[in-house]
Amino acid sequence: MTGIPGPRDSPAKRMVLSVARMTIHNGPGLRNVIYFKGCPLRCRWCSTPESQNIAKELAVYSAKCIHCDQCVAACPLHAITVTSQSVKVDRSICNNCGKCAEVCNSESLRLLGRPMTVEELVVEAKKDVLFYRRSGGGVVLSGGEPLLSPDFTLRLVQALREEGISVGVDTSGHVPWANIDPILPHVDFFLWDIKHMDPERHRQLTGVHNELILANARLLSQKHAPIYVRFPVIPGCNDSEDNIRATCAFAVGLSSVVEFDLIPLHHLGKTRYESLDRPYGIANLRLVPDAVLQDMKRLVESYGLNCTIQA
Repeated sequence: MTGIPGPRDSPAKRMVLSVARMTIHNGPGLRNVIYFKGCPLRCRWCSTPESQNIAKELAVYSAKCIHCDQCVAACPLHAITVTSQSVKVDRSICNNCGKCAEVCNSESLRLLGRPMTVEELVVEAKKDVLFYRRSGGGVVLSGGEPLLSPDFTLRLVQALREEGISVGVDTSGHVPWANIDPILPHVDFFLWDIKHMDPERHRQLTGVHNELILANARLLSQKHAPIYVRFPVIPGCNDSEDNIRATCAFAVGLSSVVEFDLIPLHHLGKTRYESLDRPYGIANLRLVPDAVLQDMKRLVESYGLNCTIQA
């Protein structure tokens, strides 16, 4: 658990990657999703690599470049090179100061991450209160990992509930229980990823073992907190029948499970890896055919679980 903030951390702000408005696959109703930066996992199939690092990061989108060279002049470390075909950043010396992004009118360079206070996030959330109430929706805290800074999270969920806004939490579950327990009275449901049931295989795929994730899920169920189990379907990684059955058996043992969601692999994150100059390690993985997903859905439902396939 090295590097994960403990329960006494009390930052005035948290680094926010983005706020998505009016989403429909993050719990009941229309929901705004707050994506925080920082995650203790490194899943091979992660579609938002920019959410892994808790600090700001410079993203490069060469296709948008208009070759004005203002970024070259603005960079105090001379880390940027612009050619007729690309924008290159020397990551070995770039300190993500963002001066280049400030002068980039085409948004070819963008600094990802904005420190925000609880008050700022509540103001953002309140913009769509009417839609929440009409649809039975609200706000979801996501990431990255939204539970890395427990004091901040507690103040945020309390403030949202004081405004009458429903709150869900989308978490990896790989945090101390002390980060979860205080927020339970203020959270309506949890979106809980279960990526693999075998501890060692889970470590190979995500960088961490799964014991803490599963233990926290059991405790959450004992507290009667509604849980949406989310199962990413990654060919050759976790899609064996044995692992799906083991995951279903675990979910059946959680008395407060509302739904079992199959999340099929997609490749929408490829350009995000390119923007950060990171290799995209799953480019050769095939998408999951719909017929296969339907078979998986029937298998999950055979355990008496309500199952959906998330588009």
